[in-house]
Amino acid sequence: MSSILFIAPFKNIAETALKVSQQMNINLIIEVGNMETALEILGRYPDTDVVISRGGTAELLKTLKDISVVEIKLSINDFMNAISEIAKTSIKKIAVISRKSILEENVIDYELFGSKIYFRPCKDVEEIKKALEELSTQGIEGVVGDKMAIEFARKYNMKTKLLDSGEVAIEMAIKEALNIIRAKEQERLRAAQLNAIIDNIEEGIVAVTGDGRISFYNNIAKKVFAGKNNVINFDEVYSLLKYKNEEKILDVNNNKIFTRIIPLYSNEVHKGYVIAFQEVKNIQASERKIRLSLYEKGFYAKKSFNDIIGESDKIKNVIEKAKKYAHTDSNIFIYGETGTGKEIFAQSIHNYSKRKNGPFVSINCASLPHNLIESELFGYVEGAFTGARKGGKIGLIELAHGGTLFLDEIGEMPPDIQGRLLRVLQEKEIMRIGDDRIIPVDVRIICATNKDLLNMVREKTFREDLYYRINVLKLVIPPLRERGWDIIKILDFYLNKFNKQCNKNIKLSDGAVRVLLEYSWPGNIRELRNLAEKLVALNDGESILGPALISSLLSEEVQNDKNENFIKVCEGGSLKDMEFEILKQMLKRYEPDEVCRKLNISRVTLWRKLNRGFKNETNEIQT
Repeated sequence: MSSILFIAPFKNIAETALKVSQQMNINLIIEVGNMETALEILGRYPDTDVVISRGGTAELLKTLKDISVVEIKLSINDFMNAISEIAKTSIKKIAVISRKSILEENVIDYELFGSKIYFRPCKDVEEIKKALEELSTQGIEGVVGDKMAIEFARKYNMKTKLLDSGEVAIEMAIKEALNIIRAKEQERLRAAQLNAIIDNIEEGIVAVTGDGRISFYNNIAKKVFAGKNNVINFDEVYSLLKYKNEEKILDVNNNKIFTRIIPLYSNEVHKGYVIAFQEVKNIQASERKIRLSLYEKGFYAKKSFNDIIGESDKIKNVIEKAKKYAHTDSNIFIYGETGTGKEIFAQSIHNYSKRKNGPFVSINCASLPHNLIESELFGYVEGAFTGARKGGKIGLIELAHGGTLFLDEIGEMPPDIQGRLLRVLQEKEIMRIGDDRIIPVDVRIICATNKDLLNMVREKTFREDLYYRINVLKLVIPPLRERGWDIIKILDFYLNKFNKQCNKNIKLSDGAVRVLLEYSWPGNIRELRNLAEKLVALNDGESILGPALISSLLSEEVQNDKNENFIKVCEGGSLKDMEFEILKQMLKRYEPDEVCRKLNISRVTLWRKLNRGFKNETNEIQT
């Protein structure tokens, strides 16, 4: 824990410091000491972050490394109180003599209280002696000063007054010490954050100063450059600097690394280099994983509108709108919560359009590392960079030529790639990495996300011009909780599917249906499919599942809803429908009497509203 040590030259200053620290509610370590004892006192408190002192003691401590020193600056009140004390004795010539650290160097002599005041700031003991010797010849009768000045003044039989540090000066010094501690804590936090980040990235990092010293390296760099004795081989690090204008694949301790050298400048002055590298085997493993996830799907759309289960008005309206969109070549923006089936709609639109015989290339922007997404999307030519494939590589945008490019999780696309994608949308052309040739492409782009892109535009994390380019035709997929009886139809579909796989016949009771219809389905269709698989796995033979089992399986989600301090009400429907939804959710959390109290209604009113709501809901289900 950070601590402040206060070394007071006199006991009365220590007492004042204690009083001030108690008023400020600050824990202060207070010791009485001088230049001869200061170092011994400091040695007793090795965890000290800041020392407060004054005069020669403060100057001595400033010569030490790794310790912050705050000098007590005397306030104008301290000077005036001391001078007035001597002036009251009818002394007409008063000298104020002290070290420059206490007394400002540029002060001048004054007439005050009918007395002549001589200010003499001195840098050391010798200057104090000379000043007193000189002033004694000018008839000085009184001296105000620090301990050393007072001792010498008494030899000349002068009236003396010690310069004490008052409460104001001590409080200012403590506040300055607290500011230093706060700044140090912030610096330590930033350093810890930076070290945590650098030690956990996939790249090796080595920092080299302008004079050729290695000032920092992370864990990856140590692993690659360290020998059997676990000590980093600095010679091999320095040998990389000759490639500072190139990107190279080099051998280090039997490891192949892809290296680049980044120059560092401060105020246009060269201050050194940062060596950044990756192990080639890791790059290759990432590339294999990305290609496998992309190419296993194949460049064709498997789903059509016939695969979308549901007969609710909301889903029918979305399907009708999607079919109309499919007949155009405009960009489509699909928005929906996770698990609502955005990619199924994208594939259905492709298969319903004139591009159905062309490729359907699907890319999840969140799954592509930022350092590979550009080469994956746009491709590259042979020799574009060290390690580039012989003959180059066709990008995914080119592969989608004549068809549809589906960009899922578009909100995760890096800002620099957003700019290049904007050019594709505007000009219908691309340029491979390392090439100077423009390639025209005929691609229909469909984007999807569950994020609020407009809010990201406001926060400057998504390009505004790109947002309006992709958001030409917008399709909003309704969440499952808004689709009513579709919940049961979709669940029946998956139950039949898993029943066939497991040779079972699991069905739902009417009570179970009601529980399912009342659940909020935060995971949407994906969560519903998981529930169907779980129901078939947990039950044997022919079973009709009751509400108790369904409720128990959904209990965790229901409990989460209970812990929420808000109520979710879906858009659409009448005001009475929304009122009924609020009452249902309140009754899940509280007893009826508590609901009546919170809503300020009678039990008769509560049951009347519930009875009317259940009748309406039953009519809708039967319809």
